[in-house]
This record gives sequence, structure tokens and C-alpha cells, in this order.
Amino acid sequence: MKKILQTDIVAQQGINLIESVCLKMGFLWHPTGLEAGIDGYIELRNATTGEVTNCIVQVQSKATEQPFEADNGTTFEYRCSERDLAYWLAGNAPVILIRSRPKTNEAYWASVKDRFQDLAARKNRKIIFDKVADRFDENAKICLERLAAPADSGLYLGTKPKQETVYSNVLQLAPLPEHYYVARTDYRTRPEVFAALREVTTNVRGEWILGDRMIGSFHDLSARPWTEVCDGGTVEELDTEEWAQTGDPARQRDFVQLLNACLREKLFPKGIKYSKEHNFYYFRAPKDLSDREYAYQSRENRTDRWVFKGYPKKSDPSKMSYYRHSAFEGRFIRYGAEWYLQVTPDYHFTRDGERTSYYAADLLSGIKRLENNQAVHGQVVMWANVLTERSLFDVAPQFLDFLAPVQFQLEVGLDDKTWLKREETEKRTALEAPAPDERQQVLEL
Repeated sequence: MKKILQTDIVAQQGINLIESVCLKMGFLWHPTGLEAGIDGYIELRNATTGEVTNCIVQVQSKATEQPFEADNGTTFEYRCSERDLAYWLAGNAPVILIRSRPKTNEAYWASVKDRFQDLAARKNRKIIFDKVADRFDENAKICLERLAAPADSGLYLGTKPKQETVYSNVLQLAPLPEHYYVARTDYRTRPEVFAALREVTTNVRGEWILGDRMIGSFHDLSARPWTEVCDGGTVEELDTEEWAQTGDPARQRDFVQLLNACLREKLFPKGIKYSKEHNFYYFRAPKDLSDREYAYQSRENRTDRWVFKGYPKKSDPSKMSYYRHSAFEGRFIRYGAEWYLQVTPDYHFTRDGERTSYYAADLLSGIKRLENNQAVHGQVVMWANVLTERSLFDVAPQFLDFLAPVQFQLEVGLDDKTWLKREETEKRTALEAPAPDERQQVLEL
């Protein structure tokens, strides 16, 4: 059931007390109706003629049932939040803070901009109220008249406070295996090692690195089939955490190389291939070149996206102009003691599902111009699902797993509908479309 808390009741009682005092002064009270750092504004009125002046004072009400802070009978204190204070000081309109205790019919006021003129006061964020001089009653009328902004001065209001969640494109690595293994080997190249492993097993895994006649892996190299490609008597078990935190650039490159090997192995069974030429991962084309959708959980609901799709020629719809593959560039980075995968969405364009399209650069440039932030974010969410999901049929060892994308809560934000530039109707419609899949057809050359 919907609830109205006692704090809500007290807050409204504080507003009612302010309105009552304003009416006794002969002024008008205009509530904002929504809590946005300002609860309403007082509009001055000529008591003799009845004319309203369009001179205003913005008001923030802070009501309480509890005793005032540091109340010694003559003064008391109130400490403003940094977020509220920044908002009150942002515009050129006068702002007053009214601290009240409705049950005792007490209200006290302070001009925020006058109290926080110097940096020391701003840093402290504290207002000391005098219970006699700062009483908010009919005697405060003259002070408010001096304070109010005149109608011809122009009015600038600060940006409305808005908390915002920032969704990043970095996924933190889940805990890695506690140990890794190194051993000597006579093999020089990865193809040679793969060929040797295929002679003894059909389940050939690629989570290993090779260099300087040494092989390193999260697999236990002292067990088969690894003993077929390395000297079992030289196997060493080492601490992964020490390697992950190394400051040696060469060892760090080796560590990232192993992470990339694990990532390739993790994604390949999901139909995702690594392109050494373009340095990104992309959805492979089905054997019959049929369109492929990927279903995933977005921030709000279940959705799907074309991850491989063909686009016919306009001149001859029976022939394909190009195929588009969803792709991403993955880069391992370390912040502090934690490792992350940075995901940068991309596209791969082919002419037959394998060979890069002659017009790939133009097609990519075109779709990037059309995509807005929401579309890019949707791709990051999709790739995050790909990287974090795990099926009941995943029986192979998973050395590399990821946590959900990192999110940040900011105390400031922007109202996109207010600040975004208004584009011409046709371009705005294209930019605000939910997904770029069908729009790609307009980019065909």
C-alpha cells in the first residue's frame, strides 16, 4: 500500500507555515510542486494598490519535529548539503533557507548568498540562526523587499539538481584461478603446439601462451595432454595474484596475452570470432548466411538485436550487397589492484560472411554518424550479457569470467531533453530510432 511518512507530513506543515506568514505579509506564495532544491518562491505585492511586482525570492524549506541542532536558547545551527548549496548559489535569483519547527510555530530564515559570500563559509556549509534577528514572521517583510530581484534585472536559475547513474563500458574480472603453470617446451609456434595436441585429443584448448621456449597456462601442465607438448619435469606452479599485480611491463604483457587467449577461447563456442586483422571480436556468419538475432536482458526488459544480417542490393534484391556483424574491441586494463575488460562496440562488414567488404570504412562511418548514446549503450549491455552469461552446457573450464559493468552514482546530471540541440525533423527521427539495424540499408553504396 502507498504510504505517507511522518517526515512528509512535517515537510508539508513547514510549507503551510511559510505560506501563512507570506499571506500575513501581503505577499504571494507559489509552491514548485516538485522537490528540486527549491520548494517555492515568494512574489512581492504592493499592499496599497494590490499590484504584484514580479519580484521574487526563492525558498527552500527545511522543517523538523526534532530540537534544532546546537540550540542554546539564543542561536542554533544548520549544515547545508554540498549538493543543495551548489544549486542555491548557481543562479542570480535570491534564495532563502527557512528552518522551521511547525509544532511550535517557529520559523527562521537566512539569505543563502549573503551567508556564503566567502570561501571559508562555503567550505563550512554552516548557517547559525539568531532566534530574534532571523525570525521568519511579518517583521521580515522589509528585509525580503530589499532582497527580492527586480523585474527588469533578468532572471537566471541554476540547473535543477539531478542525480544520474553513469553506466561504464568496463567489466571487472571475476577472481582468476589461484595458480598458473609454466614449463619448458621445444615448440616455437602456436600452430605447432595445436597440431601436437590434436594428435592426442579432440578437445584442444587455447588458454595458453608461448614464448622463449616456455609455455604458460592456467591448465595444469603436468597432466595430459599438456605433457605431450612440454617437459613435465620442468612444470612450476606459481601464484596468479603476484603475476596480476606485477610492475614489470614485460610480465604484464604476458599476463594480458594469457587473458586474451582465455577470452578468445571463451567466446568461440558462442559463435564469436577474433579478427587479428582488425583486432576485434565479431559474430561469425552462420553456414547458410541466414540472419541471426541475439536475445538478452537490457536495463529494463528482455530484448533482442540483429548480430548478423545481410543487406540486398537495391539494383538487384536477389544479390547481397554486404553483411553486417556486431563486433567489439576488447582491451584489458588495470585500475589499482583490479583488472577490467574495456568493451568498445564496433561493426564488421563483409561481402560474403568472411571477406571484408570493399565499402566497410564508408558503411562504418555512416552507421556511427546515425547512432546516439542510447544505441551504443544498448550494444555495451548486449556484449556484457554475452560475456557474463553461462549455460548449463558449459562444462569446459572457465578460467575467465566477468562481473556486471561498473556503474557510478553522480550527484549531478543533465536533463537530456533540455540541453540537447534540436535537430531538423528527419535527422532527429533517425538519431532517436531505437536501433540502427534497419536504418543500415540507407548506407548502401
